[in-house]
Amino acid sequence: MPVRMVVGLGNPPGGYRHTPHNIGLEVVDVLAERNGLAWRDEKGRAYTASFAEPRGRKKDMGPAASREPGLLLIKPQSYMNTSGPVVQWASGRWDVPPEEMLLVCDDFSLPWGRLRIRRSGSSGGHNGLKSVIESLGSQDFPRLKIGIGPVPAGVDPKDYVLQKQPSSRIRELAEKAADALDILLSEGLEQAMNRVNASAE
Repeated sequence: MPVRMVVGLGNPPGGYRHTPHNIGLEVVDVLAERNGLAWRDEKGRAYTASFAEPRGRKKDMGPAASREPGLLLIKPQSYMNTSGPVVQWASGRWDVPPEEMLLVCDDFSLPWGRLRIRRSGSSGGHNGLKSVIESLGSQDFPRLKIGIGPVPAGVDPKDYVLQKQPSSRIRELAEKAADALDILLSEGLEQAMNRVNASAE
């Protein structure tokens, strides 16, 4: 099934910009920027941006094709650990089942810059994914994990993921992950897993 919704996980605006934990939000920002999309405030619940046309379809394919829903980008405005209810709301609002949504999040167990796409799976200890799994009642949704590790010796992981990084370093990582998303959205999940995951071996 094609991905119809991409959700970037992170913390709401404030002191969290350019922190590793917010890389999911940074990635969907890059994707929106690349495609000239504007964000819409959904009454404080989330910001959304949508493609007027389904990705990969030509505008001359006829009125039936133009009525198909395009890709929707979501930035929950909840805190990371309580992302689930917003994702559940978006799933119901746009009638997108878990298997057709992709979550983008950080993973400090992966080295900085390593990307990993999974079709489904447990939270792996990630509180944002845990919240989403609990709210949806399912772990059968794809996710793009972005490596932000390793955590320096003697540093609490909870502190590390919230430490500000140079904006250029975060931007470079977000651009790399957005490139992987472009592969996934244009070529499909299986092809993206083969290409992106294999490059990390």
